[in-house]
Amino acid sequence: MADPIRESGPHLADLLAAELHGDGPLYRQLAAGLRLAIDRGEVPLGTVLPPERALAKALAVSRATVVAAYDRLKGEGWLDSRQGSGTWVRRPDSATTRGGVDAVATGRLFLSSDGHEQRTGPGEPQVADDSIVDLSVAAVTGSPTVTRLLASLTLEEVQPLTAHHGYLPQGLRSLREAIARHLLETGLPTGADHLVVTTGAHQAISLVARQTLQKGDAVLVESPTFPGALDIFRRFGARTVPLPVDAHGARTDVLRDLARRTEPKLIYLAPHFHNPTGTVMPYDRRREVGQLAAETGTVVIEDLALADVAIDDDELPPPIAAIVPEAPVHTIGSTAKLFWAGLRVGWIRSPDDWAVRMLATKTVADLGSPLISQLLAVKLLDNLERIRDERREQLRPRRDLMCDLVAEHLPDWTWRRPPGGLSLWALLPLGNAEEFAEVAMRHGVAIVPGPSLSVDEGNRRGVRLVYAGSEEAITEGIQRLAAAWAGYAPASSRTATRLLV
Repeated sequence: MADPIRESGPHLADLLAAELHGDGPLYRQLAAGLRLAIDRGEVPLGTVLPPERALAKALAVSRATVVAAYDRLKGEGWLDSRQGSGTWVRRPDSATTRGGVDAVATGRLFLSSDGHEQRTGPGEPQVADDSIVDLSVAAVTGSPTVTRLLASLTLEEVQPLTAHHGYLPQGLRSLREAIARHLLETGLPTGADHLVVTTGAHQAISLVARQTLQKGDAVLVESPTFPGALDIFRRFGARTVPLPVDAHGARTDVLRDLARRTEPKLIYLAPHFHNPTGTVMPYDRRREVGQLAAETGTVVIEDLALADVAIDDDELPPPIAAIVPEAPVHTIGSTAKLFWAGLRVGWIRSPDDWAVRMLATKTVADLGSPLISQLLAVKLLDNLERIRDERREQLRPRRDLMCDLVAEHLPDWTWRRPPGGLSLWALLPLGNAEEFAEVAMRHGVAIVPGPSLSVDEGNRRGVRLVYAGSEEAITEGIQRLAAAWAGYAPASSRTATRLLV
């Protein structure tokens, strides 16, 4: 077990306090509460738990109660321990799960754009591939204004580009100037020469990783997170280390200790409308991240790809790079989430001493992103406010409809209404998200289970539900999800009961 998070007694006690008011022996309630916190991703896999005495003091219970709870979970395969190393969270034995679902195979199933496999269990409905309701893809179609602008290029606009040879690794200057103006409005002073245009945010992450990482280097990554980032870091041979999140984003209370133990070369965060939870990291936490980066030289990627997909009218804090300008922070953005993913235009805003290196890395990668797409991106950014309002009018009723339907049809699920972004992060009260996602697919609705978005295959009670589709699709999808849950929950409840006795 390498690079563990060390959970404090008071914080774990806060997570577990609500679970200690039921019936039955206190140690069983404590064990059940800790098991639930692990499944929800609140206590990541590999976390070193507080010593029994420390947790007992924080919970105001006897040490014997904590010892009995730990022992129970060790017997069930949830915890492990070694003399001198403490007690830590491990992945439960496969015997405690029903399906043995492979996370990679599940990810392929839900991220495929070519159709969906058809798998039907005993007594479950058979659903044709073309009738699947997809609540798994966090992407929007082009809005009316976006569609009009994409179709508006004139011969006079295109001719200056085609008169050029077409290789511009840094990107069109007019686009970089438009992005710089946009970032300045967020509180981040930026010049065109700070910026490199990329082929989407995915490439932006990859270029920073290429400049930063060597095989075996540690990367701190929020868990859950954008799965594309996990793919990139693993491709470079990095060790991805989970940074737990709560209702306010990445937990900075464990950040310094985790950084001291793992000595990460890179930290990856999504502070604006985090994918998948929708949270917004508050100012103080952003400052803590920036100060740590400035003190240690650890590179930070702040992914602002969803920053413009605001649904509520709350004011967002400035980017981390604006709060601590001396920190080595790369701020990335994209046209995909607000405008349209098919444009494939993103960008990196780098510190002064990194800008030339980023340009060199981009040049080696592909000599530049498509210029016609960049020209269209300039037009879109010039109409940013109008398109933001258009998206807000489109997404707010869809988000609210999904929240209302989940509250009505799945009342035992736990979730928070996201102030922006494209997805609702929901926690199941029992069972396993990968298993349930398989059952949901057999009922004709595709969702993404938490382990597919996690560094360590944690978040086993979490599911991502995307509300970017039509209201009809959302309504039908949640109704099918409720039917799937009605069939899945009793069987899962029986499994949980066997574990508790």
